[in-house]
Order: sequence, then structure tokens, then C-alpha cells
Amino acid sequence: TRWRKESLAIDDEERKVDFHENFCRVQYKASLLAKEFNKVVARAPSLSPVDSSMRVPLVEFLKCNVYEYTADDGMKCGLLVEDFLKGKFTKFNSNNGYVRNSKGERKIELIGGEVYMADFLQAFSHWTHSSTSATFLVCDLQGVLNLEGRRPKFMLTDPCICSKRKHGERKFGRSDMGPKGFHVFRKNHVCNEVCKGLGLPAFGSRYSTSS
Repeated sequence: TRWRKESLAIDDEERKVDFHENFCRVQYKASLLAKEFNKVVARAPSLSPVDSSMRVPLVEFLKCNVYEYTADDGMKCGLLVEDFLKGKFTKFNSNNGYVRNSKGERKIELIGGEVYMADFLQAFSHWTHSSTSATFLVCDLQGVLNLEGRRPKFMLTDPCICSKRKHGERKFGRSDMGPKGFHVFRKNHVCNEVCKGLGLPAFGSRYSTSS
């Protein structure tokens, strides 16, 4: 099932089309990074489940499309369409430093230790910042954990990408907080066993860097 998404904050149709196109551009960039992240996780020995019948969750972003049409009055309009997310919708972090507390939520036992499923998402944001040499940070992660298939998947939508920029340019739209986004992420992110298993530099941590 696919559904239409609208930006209620924008009335001008031309600006709305630009907003929709940027939405898809950000989501596509995030999806490319997520695919690489999933490969890196799969290669990390300590991130393998203790129980061989279990699988670590994948991180995926929905595909979206902008359909353009001409209204009766001749105005160019656009519709943003993506798959409908079924399940409990959750915001896991944001571009202003918010990080969801996962206490009491689903866990998985890895060779490196027990982690929350959502730790993979916090580690994903950290990984995007580190693997791109602090050029990008994918955050504002929100969506659902799909447990229906052979492998659990975080199905995400509407992320933000903060980018290293010059002269105040916002490469990824209004939600691109730039270096400020990097700063609040580093200040509030708490590294977990997934971060450790990926060899990411610790900001704040639930693990000992000397272990």
C-alpha cells in the first residue's frame, strides 16, 4: 500500500514540489548509506547473534516518488508518494540532539554482548558521521521495526542529513543543521556495543574503551 504525504507548512505549489524533490533526494542518500552500513555490520564478528537462528536488524529507508501534474488552473503541482508503514511508529533520534531511551524494548544477544535492537540505529547515525569523515550525519531516524519477514528490518522515513558546508549553504534542505547538528549529536549520543563492534570512535559510551 502506498500513500500520499503532504507538507502542511508550505502553501505555494512550486515550493512544495521543490520540498518533495529534496525529501526524496535526502531519503535516497540515506538509503545508500544504510545499504553500506548493513554490509559493514554483517562483516563485524562481534555483531553476530549468539543464537544462530536470530538475525540482526537491517536498516532501510522507504522508496519515495514525486508525481507531477498540472492542475485545472494550469499550475504545476506535485504529489509525494511512498509505502505505508504498518506498526508502531517511533522517533529514535533527531537533528537537535534527541536520543530515544530504549529501556524496556526488544533486545538481541550478540557475541559482543546484549544490545537493544534500536542500538543499531543509534550506531548507524554514528557510523554515517565517522565513515564520511564528518562530512555527513544521517539523523532524525523514525519509522517502524518490522518483524514479519525472515529478518527484522527498521523501515524508516523522512530522515535529516546534516552536512559539512560552506558559507551557510544547506545542501539537504531546511533540516540540515550543518556543524551544529554534528555538535549536538556528539554531545548526546551514547555509544553502545554496536558502535564498539564497528570500531567507531567513542563520544560517550556504555562500554569501556579499554576493554
